[in-house]
Amino acid sequence: MENKFKEKRGMVSGPIWSDWREQLRESELIGLHQRLENLEREILLDWLQWHDPKGNYTDRKCIENGVQQLSKLRAVAYIHKEILRIHMKRRYKAFSHTHAQLIFNN
Repeated sequence: MENKFKEKRGMVSGPIWSDWREQLRESELIGLHQRLENLEREILLDWLQWHDPKGNYTDRKCIENGVQQLSKLRAVAYIHKEILRIHMKRRYKAFSHTHAQLIFNN
């Protein structure tokens, strides 16, 4: 379950290609935790490895680096936290840009 999908993402550009990982990253926050809990552990680990290729998320990488394997509960918590962080960062940038435009337009 290494990050073999990042290479393919560069080959196909634009909105034509939409990966399920990107859809999950952009998904609604309402009910996100429940949707994550319904996914299998391997799928959650695959998303984490896709999102952070340098991280120790897959069982193989954990064993190689002498780290305890990630449980499903912990994987759900990591993904939920990361998606919340992405949404908050996006909102902050949108708010900051709008606020700056209002200052300069007046």
